Amino acid sequence: MKLTHDPENIHFSFSPKNRPVLEIGDRQSLTVETLDASNGQIRPGSKASIDRSRLLPVTGPIHVKGARPGHALAVQIQAIDFPEYGYAWIREGLGIHTTSVEGPYYAQRFRITDRVELPGGTLIPLRPMVGIVGVATETEISTRFPGRHGGNLDCPDVSPNNTLWLPVITPGAGLSLGDVHAAMGEGEVSGTGVEIEAAVTIVVNLHKDLSIEGPVVTTPKKTVFLASEATAEQAARVALERAIRILRERKGLSEKDACITASISGNLRFCQMVNGDITVGYELPREVFQW
Repeated sequence: MKLTHDPENIHFSFSPKNRPVLEIGDRQSLTVETLDASNGQIRPGSKASIDRSRLLPVTGPIHVKGARPGHALAVQIQAIDFPEYGYAWIREGLGIHTTSVEGPYYAQRFRITDRVELPGGTLIPLRPMVGIVGVATETEISTRFPGRHGGNLDCPDVSPNNTLWLPVITPGAGLSLGDVHAAMGEGEVSGTGVEIEAAVTIVVNLHKDLSIEGPVVTTPKKTVFLASEATAEQAARVALERAIRILRERKGLSEKDACITASISGNLRFCQMVNGDITVGYELPREVFQW
């Protein structure tokens, strides 16, 4: 089954007002076509004005049969297919370090093979990932922002062979995704990765017996608790507290032993620092905890 990125399937916010464009069942495979983060507007040499309201398009919403508030949705990323070229750009004020540019944006095109060639000729491996995956919220939230619903998390671990877990907030879940990258560094410090159109193949599993507080990524090697808050310290604290709570509930550790375990074995990292709220991941290795 395929969901195309035709205009009627594209939107720019997470909201219960967005009507589903497709319904799927539990454990059903689906390929979702996505547009690049600029919606085709930002290209090298272009001086045209940018419609900021049309940035960060997502494809959906997808209604998941039987999904109700209090359930959890597991979105397994099976594959990401993309074209030969992608784009990256900067503008003044975008990211935690910016520089002056002529025109609204400075953009470059990147040819994508099995690697990406950086300015200066250095080749790095591809690191395909989905920047925005989220569910419908009770009140409208722009696709720019991350949160409990998922959204613009820009976590590099939302990638093939890994699974993003999200809480279901409204009936049917209203799943949407977009903002795919061929490569992106942790933090996305200047605002973009190699932005691409893509076809993302996912399998969605509904867990009616599992209630979660916010996004979690599971990989063959680790579990990552994601939190998005106004400051890095707040986000780090929330992500860590969620992990400690899980260690206590599922492994039976005391508060003290859970804290010691987290400090010895876990890793705290930035996912993105450019999307309004900052997203931080706190990860526990598989040897310590399996979701």
